[in-house]
Amino acid sequence: MRSLACCIAVPLSLVALAAGCASNFGPSSVRAERPNYNREIIQSQEEQMLLNLVRLRYRDTPMFVELTSVVTSYTFDRNLALGGRLNTVTPNDELTAGAGVTLGNRPTVTYLPLQGEEFATRMLSPLPLDSIMLFAQNGWSIERLLLLCVQRVNDVENAPSATGPTPALKPDYEKFAELASRLRRLSVAKLFGMNWEPGTGETTPPTRRPRFWLRAPADPADPLAPDVAAVRRLLDLDPNLEDFHLTQFPYHRQADEVGMRGRSLLGLLYYLAQSVEVPPEHAAAGLVTVTVDDQGRRFDWQTLLGETMHIRTSKQKPADAFVAVQHRGWWYYVADSDLTSKSSLNLLNFLFSLQSASGKGKSPILTLPVGG
Repeated sequence: MRSLACCIAVPLSLVALAAGCASNFGPSSVRAERPNYNREIIQSQEEQMLLNLVRLRYRDTPMFVELTSVVTSYTFDRNLALGGRLNTVTPNDELTAGAGVTLGNRPTVTYLPLQGEEFATRMLSPLPLDSIMLFAQNGWSIERLLLLCVQRVNDVENAPSATGPTPALKPDYEKFAELASRLRRLSVAKLFGMNWEPGTGETTPPTRRPRFWLRAPADPADPLAPDVAAVRRLLDLDPNLEDFHLTQFPYHRQADEVGMRGRSLLGLLYYLAQSVEVPPEHAAAGLVTVTVDDQGRRFDWQTLLGETMHIRTSKQKPADAFVAVQHRGWWYYVADSDLTSKSSLNLLNFLFSLQSASGKGKSPILTLPVGG
């Protein structure tokens, strides 16, 4: 009897122990697995964005698939089995006992292809002025915001031909690059800014009015005085005014207005796609457009883009990549040490989320169970 009790007690104790573990299985899985899902989701998002930038450089069709939900179900199964045989010939009876515990994790991932008329409209619509100002108010470099997000300020255009398929001729960008650089210096010195001004008696955001202000330094000999004069000249500002209404329509503006037109999100994607390094054999094979300047020399797109974005190329998978994708037999990547390109990629992801959030197409949802 003692041996029988012992045989039964051991598996029962195992089941009891497993039951105690099961009580913590669900809660502890949140801490264990949520960071993993978070890490993989953001990594796939970065890779999708980079891949679409590379596709645009090659004039391949881009595609965005949104991860809409991840549903994970956990299972816990226990079983206990007893068996035996009574031997009437000898006193050696047999008894067997066993216990089993099964833990399971079955995630289901749902994707939504972003397409349809509403999504296309949002991709082609200018970025709202409020969005650009919000980033400026939250510490983003005004130079980066102007170069990436703004198509035009008054009559100064920002490389308009670079916001579509790669042009054959160098875009016109020098005046706008000068404007953005000077406004960055003035912004740091608090001689320039953009903010909202409520109307008389108004306190709620919907009725706020955007303003553009520019101040001359108190000392006429200040090194920043030429920047102020150059900005006024480039934008053709009324010399008697320091504060201007900021409008999204630079056409037929009034003397007390500054017109700022945002790029479309698709235009921004094309613009950043010009930063993709192209293998020489791909250029020689005519897989991409080779842009030339007025003298017929090959134009270096990094001259225009500066440090805002640089997508490098490697035949082998890079070891120092922040994000990397493979396309047409080559690896394209943003280096982990390239902080300015990473900042531009972050800005692009933020703007994409803001601009496309409510522009989801009505296409079928693809749901995939992960695992068996």
